[in-house]
Amino acid sequence: MKELIEKNLRGDRIIWGLIFALSLFSLLAVYSSTRTLAYKFHGGNTAYYLFKHLTFLIAGFTITILVHRLNYKFFSRMAVILLWSSIGLLLVTLVIGNNLNQASRWLTIPGTGLAFQPSEFAKLALIVYIARILSQHQEEGVSAAQAFKPIVFYLGIVCGLIITENLSTAVMIGFVSMVLMFIGRVPVKYLFASGFVAILLVVVIVFIAPYVKVFHRAATWKARIERFITDDKTEVESEGDYQSNQAKIAIATGGIFGKGPGNSYQCNFLPHPYSDFIYAIIIEEFGFVGGFLVLLIYLTLLFRAAILVRNSQRTFPAFMAMGLTFILVMQAFINMGVAVGMFPVTGQTLPLVSMGGTSILFTSAAFGAILSVSRCVVEESEGGDKNVVKANVKNDVVEDEADLNEV
Repeated sequence: MKELIEKNLRGDRIIWGLIFALSLFSLLAVYSSTRTLAYKFHGGNTAYYLFKHLTFLIAGFTITILVHRLNYKFFSRMAVILLWSSIGLLLVTLVIGNNLNQASRWLTIPGTGLAFQPSEFAKLALIVYIARILSQHQEEGVSAAQAFKPIVFYLGIVCGLIITENLSTAVMIGFVSMVLMFIGRVPVKYLFASGFVAILLVVVIVFIAPYVKVFHRAATWKARIERFITDDKTEVESEGDYQSNQAKIAIATGGIFGKGPGNSYQCNFLPHPYSDFIYAIIIEEFGFVGGFLVLLIYLTLLFRAAILVRNSQRTFPAFMAMGLTFILVMQAFINMGVAVGMFPVTGQTLPLVSMGGTSILFTSAAFGAILSVSRCVVEESEGGDKNVVKANVKNDVVEDEADLNEV
């Protein structure tokens, strides 16, 4: 058994452990929070959603294993193709996407009936592309400022296609991209200027776009932000207020150690306790201790990624690992922040914990890419031949330079 694990689960063992821990929390929380759905659609069969979710977790774990066996160079060479494919899918989604919760975020695969969110694919593809471009501009004699234009060009396209239906995801992608460019030595004046323009555009969209049909969700965004900032109480409670209030009740009644697995009461009142507000259910059932443990898992993931970047001999895998980790951790912080009332309602899921096939599968792919970098770093350290490592680095630089014209 040990040999089987060592053969198939290479790379950072702590990150593998974090994946297992998140999956365990996910199974317990989803089973508890889908009782209402089970009674409404499946005659009270609470095991239906448990096994469905378990199937996605197993599929996601399989994807993680397969992806982590790939060499990180594969992602570099496929970066442009992945990015263009994601942009094409986003365009198709805007035209013929399925409408769910007043937003066209889903695309159905013809002949299968399976639906997925192209935005999940796009944010990962964009991070890989940004890592590729930044890595090509880290050598002596190459200005990192030259990486700014191609990155911002594709960043604007991806965020522009996502923002009409999902403002929070577009903002999150934009912020993570800016952080990566800062780490990649792109001049700060460029980042400040583009950041100012981006904020200005978001403000315009939120406060003026209600009069433009393409931004049909702008009124909802504006109402959520205004209510969160002013804490305005009206006689009519909005959907966002209702969800936030029920989440606060769940958290307040959880105490230190919680009510125990399966004993959540607020899951009967929260509209989406198995996805957007699953962190509130975790705190209600496992208390402050459980909520803190989930937070600690994501912080540990960020810490392990930092160690991985420090040990990496090459720039592309370092940028890719940090970018993918940062966007997963940031999404987790947003979800947890919404649950405890720190942020307005956004609709972001808790990575690898919330129920949802698209989120689980693409999150698993992201973990696989991170572990791919970790596996390569471990194998290089075990090899111990620094001259070979240096030769490989030089070869990577030559390959990247040869690919510059393709971008």
